Amino acid sequence: MPRVAPQVIITDQNPAMTKAIAQVLPSTCHRYCIWHILNKFAEKINTMVYRDNYHWFKNIICNSETIEEFETSWAKLLKNSNLGDNTWLRQMYEIRNKWVPVYFNHIFNAGMLSSQRAKSSHAFFKRYISNKNSLMDFIVRFNRAINHQRHYELVADHIDVNEQPKLKTMCPMETQMVKIYTKRNFIIFQDELFESSAYFLSCTFEDDESMFYSVRKASGSCSSRNRQLKYNKLSDSVSCSCRLFNFNGIPCRHILAYFRIKQVMFLPSEYILRRWTKSAKIGEVWDNNGQEMNDHDDMSLVTRHASLSRACSNLIDDASLTVEGTKFILNEIELLRGKIKEMNGDGMTVPETTSKISTKELPSINNPSHVRSKGCGKRFKNPKEMLVSKSLLCRGCGLRGQQHDKRNCPRLQERIKFTWCKKVVIVISWKLCDHED
Repeated sequence: MPRVAPQVIITDQNPAMTKAIAQVLPSTCHRYCIWHILNKFAEKINTMVYRDNYHWFKNIICNSETIEEFETSWAKLLKNSNLGDNTWLRQMYEIRNKWVPVYFNHIFNAGMLSSQRAKSSHAFFKRYISNKNSLMDFIVRFNRAINHQRHYELVADHIDVNEQPKLKTMCPMETQMVKIYTKRNFIIFQDELFESSAYFLSCTFEDDESMFYSVRKASGSCSSRNRQLKYNKLSDSVSCSCRLFNFNGIPCRHILAYFRIKQVMFLPSEYILRRWTKSAKIGEVWDNNGQEMNDHDDMSLVTRHASLSRACSNLIDDASLTVEGTKFILNEIELLRGKIKEMNGDGMTVPETTSKISTKELPSINNPSHVRSKGCGKRFKNPKEMLVSKSLLCRGCGLRGQQHDKRNCPRLQERIKFTWCKKVVIVISWKLCDHED
């Protein structure tokens, strides 16, 4: 992100990082990882209440489209579940603008709700390095990991250039975007385009500047909710209440349904984010000082390799027709290869004075002192949390903190006795009826 601050930063719920980011990057939207917060519900809420209401909490948090809808549903759920006095839920509600998606889904987040992308990078590098490596060994292993990562990227570029996903429709827009999007992003767009055929629009309001539409799914799908589309006549743009395009950068099925009804055959350029396209890496490059560096070939490595392969293939076809042409091309290839090595720095020779320096004259470099990384230790718990964590969880009644387990659970024993008595009554009734007959 040269010259500009990042739009969004996702971190864990850390007060020190929150204060630092607010001071250094005041214009950046700082979010908390929603995955870590949702996992804390099991620790901060009673087991039975958590089991009965967690899916409602998750639905309200992730699927609310407006701030009013979230606050109303949250207050109603706390009242119905008797969790209004929960201190942790009250604290999380006060910082709801940091982790509830409805408060920041108008900002582009590249579809990320958690910090798992950074965690996956950590897991990737842990396969190559460890804290037992020396400094030199660490550099070698780190470069090896980077080379493997670049290899995977080249494989993905090769797939995007040479393989084409199977089309589901005959829509010109799908044929257009299969050539522009990368394979992974095209599959997401293809699903949205395919689902858009089941949606219909109806105009609800119109004025001099804009038009409002209600988007609904075909009959028989009562579970889906209606969305609201706004068409701005001045800017000739469409926005949806689901805000998928603002958050993820790929048009939602409701906007695509509008284009289908209005007979827009090709996706307008303002709805195509360059970062999701095959040509995302082509263009401006900056150095460490933020200065622009021009890409002379203006092509990626795979594209350059493909263009050179085609040119050499045509040259070989023409030269192999005669013996003289074959010998000439072989001689020229050796000369060109030597020049290319000099351009890449491989032809540089080491001076004799440098090679004669003994190892005793080289400065010794020691390994850096081991420092504990942040978050590697265990979190301190208060006495109440320690008591709850040490107590067993009864699999019979689902309660934690009780001095019993499934073998001697009172509720489970009562349930077994009731079932046994019920069976005895049924057998006695059956015997009496049989005796009367």
